[in-house]
Amino acid sequence: MSVEPTQHPQDVFLVANNIDELGGVQRVTHNLATMLHERGHRVTVVGIQHAAEPHDYGDRPYRWLVLNETPEPPAPRESGLRGRLDPRVRAARAASTAARREAVARLSALFAGVENGVVVCMQVWSMNWVGPANTDHLHVIGMSHESFDATLGSSRWERVKQWYRDVDLLLLLTEHDAYRFELEGFTNVGVLHNSLSFYPETASDQTAKVVVAAGRLAPEKGYDRLISAFAKAGAEHPDWVLKIFGTGPLRDRLVKQIDALGLGERVLLPGLALDMSAELTSASVFALSSIHEGLPMALAEGMACGLACVAFDCAPGVREMVTDGVDGIVVAPRNVEALAAGLAQLMADRDLRLRYGAAARESVRRFAPDEVLAAWEAVFELVER
Repeated sequence: MSVEPTQHPQDVFLVANNIDELGGVQRVTHNLATMLHERGHRVTVVGIQHAAEPHDYGDRPYRWLVLNETPEPPAPRESGLRGRLDPRVRAARAASTAARREAVARLSALFAGVENGVVVCMQVWSMNWVGPANTDHLHVIGMSHESFDATLGSSRWERVKQWYRDVDLLLLLTEHDAYRFELEGFTNVGVLHNSLSFYPETASDQTAKVVVAAGRLAPEKGYDRLISAFAKAGAEHPDWVLKIFGTGPLRDRLVKQIDALGLGERVLLPGLALDMSAELTSASVFALSSIHEGLPMALAEGMACGLACVAFDCAPGVREMVTDGVDGIVVAPRNVEALAAGLAQLMADRDLRLRYGAAARESVRRFAPDEVLAAWEAVFELVER
């Protein structure tokens, strides 16, 4: 993508829980930082702490740092009389409070290095440091990368209410989620999509008999359901294979499920893809089996590569991305039979795959980097008013 330099360069801080985990938010953060840097903005990416399992994102053209190179000592859980009187508990609480105060001071000093600019909190947990820091000369934008329902049903909801009501702008991924936040009394909401990592010139030709899924091998991705659905659909299409790209804690459990179903040669767990764009364009179907999502960019990338997609209706982001019967198939969440039927329909009909893939590739163009970058420029202008 050729990027025209901005006429109004900004100092932009992107703050996330961590910036070295192999995760969707981290990838979005680094993609956004790269786009803004190429546009001419002065970008600093800040992780509050290191990830438990760091991932190497390679050379980065912008400044980045980790606020706490060593973890802050946790606050003790004890309360009541013991919490007030036990000297060990009091000492632990004092150490935790002091470490947090020092970290907030370091962040304030970092922010003080610019005269004005924008802080974008990519995740609400990081607001525990940004909120108390001195941002009087900066505009603060909060982001949520999950659906409203996923936030409401988690411990994050209390932090969202505490920190995001008073930021200059709270950006959600879908119009539906923005509406739900407005019903809860938030008056500062807007909508801004994440950007595709790639939009290849050449799309899938729909000849490879390969179903692809991609994401962390974790419970929320529902890969056990996908494997069961593929086992049902694949019984009538024995020449098809399923590839699930990613790493994570459920790998051993999924391997056992694959072996139990006798699918060891047809369901593959290749790990991380060296070139995800190439893997997608070499497949024909993308499957999303998640229990919950925000705006699933792995699905968007499959669509950008011209794949026919079948997805659980697990979040408003899926419905805003895929129109059932037009550019893909959307089925009831967690319904293995429905997912299997959708897979079987696509496996059996190359013309249908070609039609859905072409429509999907056109539809998902709104998530291309140039479109999203223009939206961010509009956001910067909005908060400057």
